[in-house]
Amino acid sequence: MRTIQEVFRFLVFSNYWITIAAVCYAALTVFQLNLKVPFLFYWFVGSCTLCSYCLQRYVQLGNRKKKKSSRQYWLEGNRLHLGLTILASAILALITGLTVLSPIQIVSCIPIVAISFIYSIRIIGKKNAKGGLRDIPGIKIFMVAISWVFLCGFLPIWINGLSNISAIGVLTLSAEKFLFVFAITIPFDIRDLQLDDLSQRTIPQVIGIEKSITLANVLLFLGAVLGWVCVAYSAAAFTGLLMSYVLTSIILSFVKKETKELYYSGLIDGTIALQAATVILAIYFL
Repeated sequence: MRTIQEVFRFLVFSNYWITIAAVCYAALTVFQLNLKVPFLFYWFVGSCTLCSYCLQRYVQLGNRKKKKSSRQYWLEGNRLHLGLTILASAILALITGLTVLSPIQIVSCIPIVAISFIYSIRIIGKKNAKGGLRDIPGIKIFMVAISWVFLCGFLPIWINGLSNISAIGVLTLSAEKFLFVFAITIPFDIRDLQLDDLSQRTIPQVIGIEKSITLANVLLFLGAVLGWVCVAYSAAAFTGLLMSYVLTSIILSFVKKETKELYYSGLIDGTIALQAATVILAIYFL
């Protein structure tokens, strides 16, 4: 049992777990809409996600806050692994991106890549954690949701061909995914209450923990409603989607200020892959 826990901790803290979730979320879009994308696209999604999250964690190693999470302590002991992962995933993202994306799609990815990079870094010369785009009040959670929707929602549709789905379908699907990612990101601001500077004005800092969880569940409800009205989803796909929303809502309802790190980065991040699993299984068996 301890070995299993250590393996899971490694997958979570090294960002492989969230990478798997991103690939699953992209695959979810493909299965929901019966799209056709190159297999290398999944490698592109995975390498982009891995590089982005590892870069964010690497920058955080220079943060000299008194309070540190268990993940930060783990990362401090694995700097070399983190650095090599950033390099390898960046190279893989470049190679696969040039292979599967058209020139216009590559250009469209530049703002997302720039946002991800600027989000990670701190202004040169700053000795503390402030100065990065992520420190602008209220912006962090929106950037996370937009990046996920573009990479795992809109991009596979674009690669398959925008003519195969209506504009309303694309907008509804994108809005549904935005609400889901936004909702499951709120608990991470609860986790970081003791780490985030008060000037960041995160949702839990402004409205408190209980209201933040309520807001997350309201967003999940709205996402489920959008899934119901989305003309691009089949009845089976929506059934699986609804099941995942209910399970995710239950998981979020148990979030407390003192909840362990692995509950957030393991279980809550895992709801992304959970949604992919429930929808794909529903499509095949219903």
